[in-house]
Amino acid sequence: MVVLSSWIPYLFLNQEDIVSSEYIGYFEHREKMESIGAGKIGRLATKHSVGSIVSAARGKDSEAVHLIPSAYLTINSSPSQNFKESHGVHQWWKPDLEFKYKLYQYK
Repeated sequence: MVVLSSWIPYLFLNQEDIVSSEYIGYFEHREKMESIGAGKIGRLATKHSVGSIVSAARGKDSEAVHLIPSAYLTINSSPSQNFKESHGVHQWWKPDLEFKYKLYQYK
């Protein structure tokens, strides 16, 4: 059994990075589920991914992909030339960086 931590990480993400965009979409979806009154479904989905449910049905152990219930997201919205630029650490040193910041906090 996995226990979700009360610790809230700071995630620095780029909306043009295919890895980062998964986290951005995940938290935006959780927020939308809460806003339409379907927060319980969102919480359940956080604990049990489709893959982990299928694995459990086959008798195999599997953990959910998203075990981060809450996070401080800093999202870089500056244009990127390629994957390396959108995923690399150097993007955060640009003086003309465009970003937005948001806390997503769930139990």
